[in-house]
This record gives sequence, C-alpha cells and structure tokens, in this order.
Amino acid sequence: MTVKIEPITLEQCLDLRQHVLWPDRPRESLRLAEDNDDTARHFGLFVHDKLISCVSLFMTSNDCWVIRKFATLEEYQSRGYGTQLLQQTLAIVDQAGIKKVSLDSRRTAIRFYQKSGFQICSEPFIKDGVEFVKMQRYTDLSLQ
Repeated sequence: MTVKIEPITLEQCLDLRQHVLWPDRPRESLRLAEDNDDTARHFGLFVHDKLISCVSLFMTSNDCWVIRKFATLEEYQSRGYGTQLLQQTLAIVDQAGIKKVSLDSRRTAIRFYQKSGFQICSEPFIKDGVEFVKMQRYTDLSLQ
C-alpha cells in the first residue's frame, strides 16, 4: 500500500476538516484566522493518492507550536494512519527544536494523544457542544 505524508494546501485541509470534524457546518466556518499566517503548516497523509488525514500546525512562539484540526476519514480511523501523521508532525517539531506542543483534544481522542506523549493539562471544557481537554507535550522534560 502506498502511503505518503506531505505538505498540503489550506483548501485541501478545509475539505477534510469539514467532512470529518463538523459535517453539519459550512466549509468556510472551519477556516481559522491563523490558517493563512506564515507560521501555519498543513500536512496530509495520502493512501494511493487519496487524502485521508490532515493536521495543521501553528507556531505560537519560538518555543511552542499548536496542533489544530486533526482529521482522519472515519473509514481509515484505528488503522494507524493518524498515528503516522502525528508522529511525522512531531518529528518536524522536534527537528525544529520546539520545546512544547499543545492542542485541544476531543474527549474521545485523549488516549490517541497520550500514546504520543501528550498529557492532560486542563479540566474538561465544552466548545460548540463537544467536550475537550487541553493537552501538551514537552520535548524538554525539565519544562514539565
């Protein structure tokens, strides 16, 4: 099976975000203010040239980046594709010398992120009717 991970356009990312994360919302409502910043990076995982997973990465400071809008087509979930994309994204962060990565995780995805070293750092909160927790991962363990 041919699997590749590569940078993608915001437009490709928006299509997948809308389909997976908020199918009942207009596509444009999933555009983030920071999506067009110079610090925004969007990555996709392709299986046989079909985009099945995407993630967006934003630099919030020289030491901290944020992962947002991670989406994998439902029929490809629990098959390791999302893990591959997350690991590749974290490798990019680590190579850049970034010390902290944070994200808001849906309650249903907490274990997925914990397997990659993320820890819960907030109480649960509701956003748009969905329960989330803030999570973070440090490459420099002395910062925890």
